[in-house]
Amino acid sequence: MLIKICKNYSKKSKFKKKLTSFFPDAEIKIKSCIDMCKYCKEQPTANVDGKKIKKKSIKKFIQVLKEN
Repeated sequence: MLIKICKNYSKKSKFKKKLTSFFPDAEIKIKSCIDMCKYCKEQPTANVDGKKIKKKSIKKFIQVLKEN
C-alpha cells in the first residue's frame, strides 16, 4: 500500500506515526502536493494507492483503511 500525505497538514508527523503503527508494511511518503488543497491543511487527507481519501479525524481515517 502506498500512502501519500501532504506536507501542509498541520499534524503530519502524528498522522504518519499512527499510519506506520497500524500499517507497518505500507510505504508512507510526505509529498509537496496531493491535489487536495482545500482539505489538506485542516484534516487528514491522503492519496492511498491512487484513491483520494479525507476524513475529519485520524481515527476515522484509519478505520476506513482497515475496512478496505
